Formats: sequence, structure tokens, C-alpha cells
Amino acid sequence: MLRYYTRRRFLSTLSGALVLLGLGSRAQGKPWPQGFVLDVSVAYEGGGFRYRNPYLAVFVEDESGRLVRTLGLFLMGGKGRRWWPDLRRYYAQGADMMATLAGPTRPPGRYAFRWDGKDEKGRPVVQGTYYLVVEYAREHGPYELFREALSLGEAPFKKTFARGGEVKEVGVDYHKA
Repeated sequence: MLRYYTRRRFLSTLSGALVLLGLGSRAQGKPWPQGFVLDVSVAYEGGGFRYRNPYLAVFVEDESGRLVRTLGLFLMGGKGRRWWPDLRRYYAQGADMMATLAGPTRPPGRYAFRWDGKDEKGRPVVQGTYYLVVEYAREHGPYELFREALSLGEAPFKKTFARGGEVKEVGVDYHKA
């Protein structure tokens, strides 16, 4: 146990030193443009017999598929936690923020989320390509995954992605707030 702790501490110190020297991945690239935000809207529909509100995770990944920031997480507490692994991609990230970040499941409608260019620890990220991921799972219903690459730099843009399943539309608006 002591050996593992020592190795872990050494690697943490080493990666911190590399970032300080400008050799780590965090120090590469232009910083996130001042005042820019990414607004995301997700519209889903449903209803009918035995309809259950869906679990929904909206998050951002880097190019290697690692979690950068969770924008929204709709989960049911209590007994509903057993279906949390149904959000396969988000659950596989090892994100253990369910108790502190999750909100209750929501009925069909349009929901808005905002990313200010910071990672889970509140550190600013650099400009570059990121993946917006919307993961949708419903008890007695479908599983849907939307993953789209977005090049975030100094130019604002707006896109709408029409979808076929219960998630009808995902919209993104990258602009100066």
C-alpha cells in the first residue's frame, strides 16, 4: 500500500511539474476565448402507456474520449440509481458525481445547458476540438447516443442537429456571452 501511494504521489508531482514547465497537455494550445460560452439545447418527446421520464447526461469529452465537463445529469434518486449504468458512456467515464450533480428526471420538453470553457475542476481549457455527448436512456424505452465533434476557437457558430428517435433535436450556439 505504501509503495502504491508513493508511486501515485510521484506521478502526480511529475505531471504537475510538466504542466508548470509547459510540457503537459494542459499548457498546450491557445486559451479558451475570453467571455465565450457554448449553449446546448436538447429537445426530447415521449409519452404513452408506462412512460417513464428518461435519464439524460449531457457532457463534453476531449479528442481521446475522456470526460472534460458534465453540463447536465438527470437521474432519479433512491431506487432509480440502479439504472444509472444505462447511461453507458457516461457511467464508463467513472464519473462519481451522481449524488452531488444529478437533478431529478424531467418530462418531455426542451432543456438548456451552458459550458463556460472550464473542466470538472474549474480550470480553463484550451481551444480545440471537443465532443458534445448527449446520452439518453429510458426504462421500458430506447437508448440513444448523440456525439458530435465541435471545433471551438475564436469564431462563433450556431448549429442544429435534427434527430430521429425520442431525442428530436440537439442545438449548439457558441458565442460571446
